[in-house]
Amino acid sequence: MRPSVEEQLLGTCHILETVVAPAVAEPFARTILDSLIANLRMVTEALPAVPGFLRWDNAATQDLLHKLRSELPSDLARRIDTALETPEPDMLDSAAQTARNDLLRAMLAEAVCSPDLAPDLHRAIQQHMIARASRAPMRYVPTAVPPAPTPTTRP
Repeated sequence: MRPSVEEQLLGTCHILETVVAPAVAEPFARTILDSLIANLRMVTEALPAVPGFLRWDNAATQDLLHKLRSELPSDLARRIDTALETPEPDMLDSAAQTARNDLLRAMLAEAVCSPDLAPDLHRAIQQHMIARASRAPMRYVPTAVPPAPTPTTRP
């Protein structure tokens, strides 16, 4: 398909940089514009990796929930069973993959708060979250230098 999604995003960046940016004189607005352009570039680069990441994260989260379920409240364990029995969505359907990811992550967030989890299960959750963070294809790219801290005056 031409233009591809990536080409459309990069074309938008080009227009913002060459047409819009020169017309933006106010510093705060320019910082926001630069951040938006950087975000569009990050999305452009990350987009091809998102489907694979979602498939990996869904499978890893399902495995983790399966390990946790016997230590969780019965209502949550039943919902996990239902989710795990539901067939995987088509791997090319990004909206369905994202919806499944949202469901699994919500149940994992609920499970994390369970008071009865053994230390080894907490470690498994931590390891999963570290692995997930290291694989996430979309990462915030700061473009603005944070303001220097202001000295506090004491009365």
